[in-house]
Amino acid sequence: MKQYGDTIVNYVADIAQDEFEASTYYKADSVALYTSLPITALVGAILALVLPGQLAMWSLLVLCVPGLSSAAAALWMRNYVPRPVSSLRKMPRGLLVLYFGLVAVWLAIIIITGAYNPEGEFSGAGTIGAIVGAAIGMLVFGALAGKISERRRAKDQARLDATSDD
Repeated sequence: MKQYGDTIVNYVADIAQDEFEASTYYKADSVALYTSLPITALVGAILALVLPGQLAMWSLLVLCVPGLSSAAAALWMRNYVPRPVSSLRKMPRGLLVLYFGLVAVWLAIIIITGAYNPEGEFSGAGTIGAIVGAAIGMLVFGALAGKISERRRAKDQARLDATSDD
């Protein structure tokens, strides 16, 4: 991943006329990543709506795009600096509301169409389970994301310090 990431960074540096331009390109990529989140949720919701029955569950695959992109970026970055501590509190409110709103619509479509149900129909008990499970999952994620992020940063820093001492 390091070599791949270095190749991409070098490509962007080579097409830029100066450091300011390169820095702006890198910042634009941050904008692109965070813009991809609500777009991903919107595309997932549309796919869940148009794909029949259980095929709507395939709409969840669109989560791979921002997820794998972020993972690749984190794997590359940790070769140079510790990963940043992520915080939902610091994320722009508009982005959070839009993203989680679209995810809620997406999940509602999956629940209403019965896509998660093997019989392919709406199920009252299954709906309650899906909603409760989603709510608990979001709360656990919100509570633990910062702590996990802090732990990862500390591990990265320790690893980088150990390699720089050698």
